Amino acid sequence: MKKLWKKVLSSAMAAMLSLAGLSMLPAMSTVSNAEEATYGEEFTAYIGFGGDAAEENDWGLQYNDPENAGNAGDIVATNATLKVGDTVTIALEFPSAVVNTWWMAPVLALPEDAGVTAVDAEVSLKIDGEDVAIDAAAGDAWWVEATGDYAGAVRLAGGFNEWGAQYIAEPAGFTKVEYTITVKDIKTGASEALEASDYAGTSTLYIGFGGDAAEENDWGLQYNDPANAGNAGDITAVNAEGLKVGDTVSVSLEFAAPVVNVWWMAPVLVLDDAEATAVSVDATVALKIDDADVAIDAAAGDAWWAEGTGDYANALRLAGGFNEWGAQYIAEPSGFSKVEYTVTINSIQVGTPAAAEEEAVQTEPVDLGGTYNAYIGLQGPKYTFRDAYDNEATGFGTDFFNQLTFQGDTAEKTSVPATFNDVQIAGNGTYTVGATDIAWPDDEFSDQDYMNLIFFSTDIPNSGEITISDVVLKINGSEVSDINPQFEEGSAHMQCNIQNIWVDELKTIGYYGVPFSSIEISFTVSGFNYDAAVAEEPAAEPAETTEPAAESTTEEAPAASSGCSSSSAELIGTPANNTDFAGVFGFAAIAAVGVAVVTLIKKFR
Repeated sequence: MKKLWKKVLSSAMAAMLSLAGLSMLPAMSTVSNAEEATYGEEFTAYIGFGGDAAEENDWGLQYNDPENAGNAGDIVATNATLKVGDTVTIALEFPSAVVNTWWMAPVLALPEDAGVTAVDAEVSLKIDGEDVAIDAAAGDAWWVEATGDYAGAVRLAGGFNEWGAQYIAEPAGFTKVEYTITVKDIKTGASEALEASDYAGTSTLYIGFGGDAAEENDWGLQYNDPANAGNAGDITAVNAEGLKVGDTVSVSLEFAAPVVNVWWMAPVLVLDDAEATAVSVDATVALKIDDADVAIDAAAGDAWWAEGTGDYANALRLAGGFNEWGAQYIAEPSGFSKVEYTVTINSIQVGTPAAAEEEAVQTEPVDLGGTYNAYIGLQGPKYTFRDAYDNEATGFGTDFFNQLTFQGDTAEKTSVPATFNDVQIAGNGTYTVGATDIAWPDDEFSDQDYMNLIFFSTDIPNSGEITISDVVLKINGSEVSDINPQFEEGSAHMQCNIQNIWVDELKTIGYYGVPFSSIEISFTVSGFNYDAAVAEEPAAEPAETTEPAAESTTEEAPAASSGCSSSSAELIGTPANNTDFAGVFGFAAIAAVGVAVVTLIKKFR
């Protein structure tokens, strides 16, 4: 059964940036602001809904907002006017049992210029009078997404098919849905203004695509971006590179056999300058399918929008696709072998924050006579992870930091057996962190035979006084070649990244086998006012130690090299903290992207 998977600009971009910076759980929607205040005006709450009334795909039931011209079906809506602090109940009643639900969400209709920065709300649901469990951890707790006539609408967790999230099991065969909502607080703030200028750089254009190759739901055809590891099917792509404003180009996808059906399709423009933020795009788009012209309904949705696609967090979608953010610019295509877009880029304007001043990370000076700690960090292809020391939600001091956590594609979250070998840094010397006895989930590497992230983090202030060098990575006892470790910029504490598939320079390292049972990273520390001896104190323990701490042996550090460099070094540091964690741990309600994590979560539309 096809489902319309809604996507959200602000949440999608936040999720991708979060992952690129080694945050392993979706971030809540945020708006840059100068000063926050509680929203004091009245607003409307209602249920947004799309479903089938009599047969699959008829879209005979639609409720976009209370006054929307596109509402369809004989639906009786109970909406509410409320203010922060109120509890209200809203409902939709249908004349006959709903055949199936495409999407459903509780919506707060705030004005577009409200600048919502935080929402605290409690949501409960009844369907046909029966309580329905809401999995709040299935996605963000809230986000801003245009709904119906409300460009500033706030979606709340508790719906179905929301940005790919299923907070509830798919409902069908019901006649009434009812949400009770308590809005505890809504914070608003003024967004930073952007100063626009003409884009002088180049761009890449391609067609993003997801469809079925042989039978419905096989997802045998996927083209996420030109170099994406998740591309699937025998597809010949013609893309355009070096495109400048004023150019006209054609891009195409050819399929080895006729497409069974299409889940989503879009012309995608990527600004080659990754630092550029598009604020205005004017493009002329024409489409041919199997060499026949296809009419594009430009009014079906936005003319363009920013939405991460494949490996491109700064991708711009252009009007002209199918099932794009709920918009069908063309009739659903199927049974074709070639799709071709011709695009003229008339203008692109990009913006930077007006009078923006980057605030420096505040770091404390290092106690050059003190001791600190280092911790292994990992993330597998299915997002089984141990996060960085600095991450407030899942880093040091949280239960997540005590385990490898498997997120998977379901609401159930479990720990993965592993023994962490963290280390206390006590003076200049060479140390080793790692993990042993790792029992990866069975399908962790089914789609990708390398890690998403390999790094180590520390609690050493990132003040520039300490140097870490001579980094060596070993997996299952064998050294991995061609590593180019780099420090995490902007972090309050020193963190060295070895592999990060969302950063070009760190995406590919030397070969190693998966799944592996042990991993270790050795490195040399210099800059303290004393050299290491046998450590007398164990590393700070994130949880109860179940094995005795091993003694740490070091030798005099070699001459310090700049930055986080990679060269052979004898592995002479031994762990000061071995903690074995296995068992089951359930996630608390967490706000993405995964995001979906955008395209990192399966590319449902």
